[in-house]
Formats: sequence, structure tokens, C-alpha cells
Amino acid sequence: MDSQPSSKALHNRINTDVSQLLQRFENIMATATVESTNHTSTAVETYQLDVESTALVRAAEDLLSLSRTMKETWLFGKLDTLGEDEADVKRREELERDAEAIQKAVEDGGLLKAAK
Repeated sequence: MDSQPSSKALHNRINTDVSQLLQRFENIMATATVESTNHTSTAVETYQLDVESTALVRAAEDLLSLSRTMKETWLFGKLDTLGEDEADVKRREELERDAEAIQKAVEDGGLLKAAK
């Protein structure tokens, strides 16, 4: 496993897989509730149920695959569940610099002088 997915990519994949799972289930339920006595429409509905159930199984398998990938990544120490990505580190450093500047200005009395 040379390339490790980012947390954002993992979240996107989870959201996509779950939405696919739900959509396929909704499609199965919508097809199953149609009442028809015509042989042609029954055959079409049977085919649709087969396609949707196959897609439902694939979505579930993809979630299982994602779970396995996350477990392997976590087990080998490359999944940083508590850490920050580069954007978070940069944002935190900027906030710390701003806080230090404000603290220094308050200590020097620069803000109080400007307010009077």
C-alpha cells in the first residue's frame, strides 16, 4: 500500500457508498411495491430487482473493502486518526501567531491607547 488515502477521501468514499446502498434499497422497495398482473411488466420488474440487488451487494462489498483498507492502514500505523492534515496545521499556526500578536499588543498597551 504505497499511496494512502486522505481522511477527506475516506469520508467521501464512505458517503458515496452509504448513499449508493440507500439508493439501491429504495429502488428495490419501489419496484417491489408495484402491483402488476402483466407477464411483461412482471419480467421487467424481476430484471430490475435483480439489477438493483446486485448493485446493493456491490455497495455493501465496497463498504467492507473500505473497512478492511482502513483497518490495514490503521494497523500498520499510516492512518493518523488523531492528527491534523496540512491545512489544519497551517490554520492552527496562523491562529497561534495572531493570538501571540494580540497578546503582545495588549501587554504593550497598544490596543488600550488606540481605543481612547
